[in-house]
Formats: sequence, C-alpha cells, structure tokens
Amino acid sequence: MKTVAVIAEFNPFHNGHKYILEKAKKETNADNLLVIMSGDFVQRGAPAFLDKFSRTNAALNSGADLILELPIYYSLGSAEYFAQGAVSILDRLGIVNDLFFGSECDDISLLSDIADILANEPADFKYMLKDKLRSGDSFALAREKAVLQALHTDDPRVKDILSSPNNILALEYLKALKKLNSSIKPHSIKRLGSDYNSKELSDMPSATAIRSYLAENNKIVQDELKKMVPVSSFDSIIDYDGQFGNTENFTNLLYYKLFQSREKGLLEYLDINEELSNKILDASETLMSFDELCIKCKSKNMAYSRISRSLMHIILDMKASNMDEYKADGYTGYARILGMKKEVSPCIKEIKNIGNIKIFTQLKEAPDQLSDLEMRLLNETLFANKLYSLEFKGKNINEYRLQPTIL
Repeated sequence: MKTVAVIAEFNPFHNGHKYILEKAKKETNADNLLVIMSGDFVQRGAPAFLDKFSRTNAALNSGADLILELPIYYSLGSAEYFAQGAVSILDRLGIVNDLFFGSECDDISLLSDIADILANEPADFKYMLKDKLRSGDSFALAREKAVLQALHTDDPRVKDILSSPNNILALEYLKALKKLNSSIKPHSIKRLGSDYNSKELSDMPSATAIRSYLAENNKIVQDELKKMVPVSSFDSIIDYDGQFGNTENFTNLLYYKLFQSREKGLLEYLDINEELSNKILDASETLMSFDELCIKCKSKNMAYSRISRSLMHIILDMKASNMDEYKADGYTGYARILGMKKEVSPCIKEIKNIGNIKIFTQLKEAPDQLSDLEMRLLNETLFANKLYSLEFKGKNINEYRLQPTIL
C-alpha cells in the first residue's frame, strides 16, 4: 500500500487544509493519508483553539485516514523541534512514501538547496554569517546574506523563503529528512488564499483569520463561517463543548510559576537563555496579561512566538535537560493514535510488523510497551492535555479512559 503523510496543526481545520489533503492523495494515488497532528498546544506558543479530538474528527471527515499525536515537546517547540519530532515519527513508521507540506514557495529544488546549506553549514556560509553579525546585522539578515553567498545567487525568493512561516517549516522538514537520510520523498504545495498571519476573511482564509473572527464575535454568523471551513470543521466549531483556547487564561498560573522562580532564574526551562530569563523576570515585576508580557519582552532578535513558547514551557514545566534526553533517544519511540478510519487497520498491522516504533490506540497499552524515557514524554504530554481540559472544557479528563475516534 502507498502511504502519504502531512504534518499539521489544523488550528482550526479550514479549506486550505482540505485542499492539501486532497492534492496529496490525488498526486500520489495513495491508499492512505496519515497525519502527524499537534495535540492541545501548538507551535506558535499557545493552546490549540479547539481540542485535539475535535480537530481529529474534522480531519478524518475531510480526507485523512489516520491521525497520530505529536508529543508536547515538539508541538510546542521551535520550528526545528516541531519538524524533527514529527519527521522522526514518520520515518520510524516504516510505511510512509511521501511527505506533503504547504509553503509560500513550491520550488522544492530551491527549498532543498537552502535546506542543504542550513543543515551542513559550509565554510563560506559560516564565514559570511559571522562577518555580517559582527558588522551589526540582525541574525535574520545575516543568515539571508550568508545563504545567498553560499548559493552564488541573488534570487529574491531567498529572502521570502527565509522569512515566511510556512517556508521556514518547509526548510525544517527538509533538514530533518536529510539528517535522518530518510527515503520519504518531500513535496511542496504552494499555499493558496490569504497569507499565514492575514486576518482577511475569504473562502480560503488563514487559521489566524478564523481564530480572530471566532474570538471577536460573540454570536457566530453561520453563513459566514460556512464559507471559511469544510462542513466537518464547521460542525466541530458550532457544536464545540468548551471555551476556545487562548493564552490569557494562563496569566495567573504563569505568574505563580514566575514567583517561584524569581531567585533561581528560568534557565532550566526549554528555549530560555540568560537574556530572555532576565527579560521575563524584570518585566513580570509589573502585573500584566500573558499577551502584554510577550510584547514587553519582544525585541529585534526575540520574536513574539519565541517568547510565548518559552512562557508556555514555564507553565508546563518543560525542561531543557528533558529535551536533550529526548533528542538523544531519537525524539520519540512511540506513536499514539488519536483517530482512524476502519479501513486503515492493515496499515497499523504493517507498522507493527516493519516499523521501528511502538504504536497504540489506547493509552492502557503504553506502560507495557514504552521505556521509562518514552513514558515520561507521554506523561508530560498528558499533563499538558489535562491542564488544557481543565482550563477550556471545565473537565478533569482521564485520557486513559478515552477511545480514539474511529470512523
């Protein structure tokens, strides 16, 4: 059987996501479409807008055949960790032939050339990067100049590739595949509709636009929403049992954690260096919202999303030392099924026969299969999911009692 994969957040699932799923399956004539999906927290440093099971249901009803959960250290990690964590799972499954991803650039050859440079860092690239940083350029500008030098080109697309969110993720997917020497073939699909951060409403808006629309409208105009998302996602949103995820709900918990850390600092937490630790602790001397604290700490070389992720790492007690151990162990040795179609059962059997990963549909199967380290990663993910459920669904959900979505 031929299996094609997509890595996604579906936050929430919209028409652009459906387009990628349909195109991936059609172009490869695949039997199965597998998705590695973020759980209840996403890469921009925030809780997911809808819980993972609502998004799983929407995706299964719009073309996906199997949904696997991306553990918390990768779903809430930098673009590099997000990609490495997801691609490591795909590669260890042993059945994935192709990986599709949306990007602002559909020139897979150019993307691959840039990824080669960033992954291997040839001498001329490193020299130019250091030279431009010494001369006062920001890291982004210095890297752009160094890449152009290494490619021996002045192609204006390079700047867009190195600065556009989906292009950056595309580069990280390619880097991850190269580092693993994976046989999975990458494909880039040009993004349609609104830009990643655009709040413009259209038939193919960004997830940002949909989240903003839903958050700002107490009464959802259903006719407008139907234009933005597929039927399956529309039903999930209208019938949603809970509050839409947002960072502001975590403000009090964040300050509690910061008060605990005031003397020892924040360096133990993932993605936090001394500069950012000092910035966060200094800024938090004044009580402000989660969003205001991110803005206060933001700088030329410190993006809002980096700060938001770091604050979430503090809240969820995600440690840099733990990430080092997970990386050394190949990122993750398990795959948890969030949802599947009945017809995909032979695919699961094939993974169990030829894959280099433990795969399970029910959590009760995990303790007997996983190593202590893998079990710790799973428990950290479950802790994050429980906090999400308490905050946005008002329920203390025990996921060991839950069944995956099966259609």
